[in-house]
Amino acid sequence: MQKNNWMSLAGLVLICTGLLSIAVGKPPADLYDHAGERLSTLLVLFGTPCTLAGLVLLVTAARRTTMSMAPVIKTKTNIGVGIGTILQLAAYLVSKPGTGVDPAADVLLLFLGSLPVFTWGCMHYAEGKGHSKWLGLAGVAGIFGLAILTMLPGQHADGGASPGEPDGPGEDAAAPRS
Repeated sequence: MQKNNWMSLAGLVLICTGLLSIAVGKPPADLYDHAGERLSTLLVLFGTPCTLAGLVLLVTAARRTTMSMAPVIKTKTNIGVGIGTILQLAAYLVSKPGTGVDPAADVLLLFLGSLPVFTWGCMHYAEGKGHSKWLGLAGVAGIFGLAILTMLPGQHADGGASPGEPDGPGEDAAAPRS
């Protein structure tokens, strides 16, 4: 469990560092400021792989903690978090200058549309780890909420689904009952 906590924390630090670097790396207003342009390019070139590496670490930590979840909960978690992440990345890409999209309306719509789906996935993730599904409301904070959830320890003693679920690791759903 400690390894997942460190991976989540390292992923979160890399994501924050990368996003901050990209945000600071805005091109200068002066067209002839070549030094400012170089610095801007370097900051973006540093921030992008840093953010991607952080996402990979965070997703890897989340994947390791979902291995023992019930298949239904795991599927709902993956669908919610996956679609939410894709919509948030789409909002980020659309917000770039030169895309011809009104950043104020479309980006906000994409990002706000991603939150319910992402939060729904995080609620199933929290439930799959044995916590109250309402703890998954941390998903409103986006990727930062997911990082917090990955650091929480699982509450199931058997490391899997709740005892009453037939598709948990302790019971074979296809096996005949006696």
